[in-house]
Amino acid sequence: MKFTFTNRSLRARFKQAFTLLEMLVSVSVMTMIVYVLYALFDTTQSALRKNAAQVDVNEGGRAAMEMIVRELSQMEVSGYPPVMDPQSKRVWSGSKSFHSRHTPGTTPLLLAYESDALTTEGTPADLAQGFRTNILQDFTFTSRGELGFDIMSYRVVNVENGIGTLGRYATAGSLHSADPRASLVNKSLAFNLHFDGAVAQQSDSGAFQTITDGVIHFSISAFDQYGRELLPTISWPDPLGLNLERLNAQGQALFGELSDLPVDGTLVQENSGQNHAWFYGALPAYFDVEMAVIEPDVLEQVRQLPPQFQANFLGQKINKVTLFRQRVPIRQTR
Repeated sequence: MKFTFTNRSLRARFKQAFTLLEMLVSVSVMTMIVYVLYALFDTTQSALRKNAAQVDVNEGGRAAMEMIVRELSQMEVSGYPPVMDPQSKRVWSGSKSFHSRHTPGTTPLLLAYESDALTTEGTPADLAQGFRTNILQDFTFTSRGELGFDIMSYRVVNVENGIGTLGRYATAGSLHSADPRASLVNKSLAFNLHFDGAVAQQSDSGAFQTITDGVIHFSISAFDQYGRELLPTISWPDPLGLNLERLNAQGQALFGELSDLPVDGTLVQENSGQNHAWFYGALPAYFDVEMAVIEPDVLEQVRQLPPQFQANFLGQKINKVTLFRQRVPIRQTR
């Protein structure tokens, strides 16, 4: 059998094929689609990495704040009777229950913020110049333990150029003893020795348990039942509140206190502008705790830089610093 092809059938078959121009257009469109999908995937992956880093720092900082808030909310006065201060001869309303100060030997970072990143924190003078001074404080307090009172302390340790690790130290402050001569010891003064030992614990002693790294700001402030901050330079009229003595760095009284009542607390304005606080047989109604933590990847970059460039680098990466703040009510104030 012999087959023959007509010109009409050949033309029909050629019409079903692609021309070179059509092939080029198709390849170009497919290339553009692949490029757009790759760019979208890369952007999504970068966002996921950033979110993962943010989740890491938020989880670490949030866990640290939850621990601090939980233990601070369980704070109690140590419960030992009033005692006379050997130096000032003033009668304290009880043994030491709380102490806060600027951590000795540390220099906080003075960050230069971008103009659109300025916040309300910091002194007016610093903010007017585009700066915010961080604070590194430590605090020590008492809470009820199994055999009496436990003493706990939080401090930023291993500080280099204003960046350190939040640590926790705990010790038993119990005065229970089987020795019959223990009844002859002034328990308030004995407990104060335990308390002062916790405050004087060296930061590099290895006694502090690591909580979270990359801390550049850590502070605590006391407030009364009306929400007013307790400062050495301001005396709030509160006859039913705490009997506080407010002193300057030389130990001179800035305001008068009720001399016929035991002193509940001592607030000192240091020459550096930082506040130093003790509370004895009574506690404030609230404490505000603040902590600023750097994201892990930025922290690694910062520590690889020379010290003179770290503050400027962090100022440009201020969105990589997370500030945690919590107000803690104190259940038992006396």
